[in-house]
Order: sequence, then structure tokens, then C-alpha cells
Amino acid sequence: MTHREPSFSVNVDVGNPGHFFACCGLLELAHRLWPGAEGWFDVSKPKFAILSVDPSATLQGLKTELSQCEITGLYEAEHQERESLELKDRELRKQGKRLPDDEESRRKELGTLAREGRIRLGRPFNMTLDWWQTADEDTTSPKTWAGRQEIHKIARAAQNALTNILKPEDLMNHSCVMRTPREYQKNKVDQNKPVEPFYFDARRYAHSLDTGFSLDAQDAETIACPAVELLSLIGLQRFRPAPSSNKWGFEYLAWSRPLSPAVASVGFYCAVLPGARYSFQLRFRDDQKRYKAFGFSTHMGGPI
Repeated sequence: MTHREPSFSVNVDVGNPGHFFACCGLLELAHRLWPGAEGWFDVSKPKFAILSVDPSATLQGLKTELSQCEITGLYEAEHQERESLELKDRELRKQGKRLPDDEESRRKELGTLAREGRIRLGRPFNMTLDWWQTADEDTTSPKTWAGRQEIHKIARAAQNALTNILKPEDLMNHSCVMRTPREYQKNKVDQNKPVEPFYFDARRYAHSLDTGFSLDAQDAETIACPAVELLSLIGLQRFRPAPSSNKWGFEYLAWSRPLSPAVASVGFYCAVLPGARYSFQLRFRDDQKRYKAFGFSTHMGGPI
């Protein structure tokens, strides 16, 4: 089957579920920038292509918008409330006093929401991400983190790293150490403090037995692909993989004809579209099964 020449494309390893869901995120953002944009996988090249009737649609333009858009962990009213409580808390501490119990409880609640709750992408995307709001033991969720990992911090660290990607077509393969965002820096030492990725990229998997310690508990400098991590977080909001018959297993379909995100997300979940089908497992990164990672996929059928 032949298609019109795409507006742009990226190199992709469809057998890496992180790449697949990052492409879904790319399509989601392209559709919000240029309504009507469609995308498809050409596994023979292998590439993910996006087509838009808007002549201004470019991968560089999308990357620039994503690297510059505001990413927040609270709604504006909540953000203002938190700022007010934090300011009041600092002023009282200077006087050797503390916030009333109800206000202190609210301050901590808003702090937790800012770090671990929903995430909002500002203009021009205007998108809320909250797909991970499930129990840690929910085997139908592809969530890879637990406990005190700060989702907003990881997303912002990945966003900051996008500015260093010089070849947009190789977006999925640019790797670096993600660093602590400015709003999380308490001193100069924090500027170079590494931030662990979400581990959506199957190439990043590591078990604590392999490294000798848990990377999540140490300030280890782990190489990550920031575009894969951030775009996967975005893509999974609409494109949720179907649970497989195996516990902690999932399936997805790399569709092969141009589709909008609304159509593709339903068709790939139900496996009713033409394309290649894949399955993958969440792999555990520690013996307590707290932290997980996407494993590489197995081809289940369809053309490759």
C-alpha cells in the first residue's frame, strides 16, 4: 500500500514498546498542533510517518513547541494556593512558628500532587495526563514507577533535555543524562544531580542485581532517551495497551495506514487494523517488584 508523502517521519524500532508509544505521543501532539494530522508505521524502513495538510508542519517545529511549553503538576488555582501556603510557611518559620495543622496538611497535599499527581501540558497542546492514577498492584496498568518517584520532575528533566537534540529525525535515539530541573534545585550541587527516567525505553532496563544496587535509591548517572520517555508518557494517555493473558503483559498493534489518533487508538487496542502485532512484559527492576521497566516486544503476527 502506498501513501502520500509524509510531512515528516522519525526512525523507530517498533519492537521497542517505548518507541511505539513515543510515536503515539508524537501523533497526539501533531494532531493538537495541526488538527487532522494522521500517522502510520512503515515497519519496512522502519519509520513512523506523520501527514498534515498544514504546510508548516515539521518535526523541528513540534520539538520546539514541546521543549518550550509549560509543564505543570497543578491547576492554576492550586498552584496559586500552594505558592501562598509556601510563602506563609517560610515567613512563619523565620519567626519560629508553624502553619496551623489544617493549612500544613493542605500544603503537603498540594506538594504531593505537584510531584506525583496529574500533569498538564500548557499551550499550544492544552493536555492533561493522569493515566497512571491506579493502584501500584494493578496489573492492567503499564505504570513503571511507585512510591516517591516524582513524575513531574522526570517529565521536566526530559523536556529540558530535548533542546540538545540536533537531528529531529533521530529523535528516539538521542541519549543523555537527564538533570534536575531548576524548580527542584535547592543549591548549586543540585544543578548536576541526575534524574532517573520512567523506563519506558526497553534499552534502559537494569535490575538491581546487575548493578549491585537500586538505581532509584542512588544518584546514579543513567543514560536515557528523553524524547522516548516524555513522548511515551504523553502517548499512553490515549493509547493504552491491551492486557495480555500473561500477568504484567501487554499487546499493541503498529498500524500501517494513515489514521488520526482517535481512530488509531481504538483500532490498535482492538487489533482490528492492518499492521504488525506485538506483545511485551513489564520487567521488575528490584526484588520487591516496586519499580518496573518495559521489556522488548515479541512479534505476534502481521507484516514486518
